[in-house]
Amino acid sequence: MMKGIENKRKLIQAIALLMVGFLVLLGIGFLALTTLAANEFTIKGANVYSGYIEDDDWLIVIKYHNVLEPYYGNDTSKNAFRLQLVDTDNTTIIAQTPLPAWGYRPGSIYLSATTVATLEWGSNYVIKMNGTANETYYTLTAADWRGSELSILDDWCLALATSLETYDSTTYTTVTTEKGLVLNEEGGVIFVTGIPYLDSVRPNLFQIVTSGIPYEEPSWTSAYWDTLPSWDEAVGPELASTLNSTGGLINVSGQRVGMLLVFILWAAIATTAFVAGHGTAGMALSLPVLILGVYFGFIPFAVMGVGIAIVVALLARELWWSKT
Repeated sequence: MMKGIENKRKLIQAIALLMVGFLVLLGIGFLALTTLAANEFTIKGANVYSGYIEDDDWLIVIKYHNVLEPYYGNDTSKNAFRLQLVDTDNTTIIAQTPLPAWGYRPGSIYLSATTVATLEWGSNYVIKMNGTANETYYTLTAADWRGSELSILDDWCLALATSLETYDSTTYTTVTTEKGLVLNEEGGVIFVTGIPYLDSVRPNLFQIVTSGIPYEEPSWTSAYWDTLPSWDEAVGPELASTLNSTGGLINVSGQRVGMLLVFILWAAIATTAFVAGHGTAGMALSLPVLILGVYFGFIPFAVMGVGIAIVVALLARELWWSKT
């Protein structure tokens, strides 16, 4: 009897030890998986398309996962990591861009037609994601070069969005009557962040379109005005010396004296005409004086513009208002 009880006790102890051991192993496994998930740092794939914004350009779309500690949660993704296109020697950087966001997300590298003119379509270029002390990479294969059929890019985006929905437990797509399955507002933000101008290039992929095709602001210069002579060169050395000497008497520059003389001449012509009852004509006749003042550098161009505006206003009054 006692022996049977002892055997049962040992059996219960053995089962208890097995359960404890199982729970310990389960805990260790869970901790390991959690640590790996918290430090996910990989490029899961990439595709290359052509004709995205211009003919013969390249758009490389990248599917990556980056929540690497200690950077994740303590720094911005753009500051901590980069996406790079590297030559087949695995060293020479062809192009790079800051990592657009943390997590399991889409990214991209865009190259203009001019940039890719010296590159070879279909080569085994390397996509890298790296920071100060960490690096991972993905080598492009023949299957990754998808050509200029951008509807395939739509399918890539929707497939990734569906995968992100599972990973984030969040809805990133919706079905509309007009377009079918599309990215909703939240999903659209994720993909435009990772692939700039995507909603402008592929609007039917989005429920809401927010951005525009990139526009390069023209650079305005004063190149024409720089070709005009300075005021002292325009009036000649003798007159410039006279104006400077006159200005010295009243503690102003010769240019300011020239401006004063231009305004006196302009006012004289305009006033004489006003007295004779021809105000509009007088203002018009005085405009060449302002033009000369601008050419000689005595007055700003804007002053002449004001003078023209006044003449136009007086002419309008003369032709319409005075007859009503």
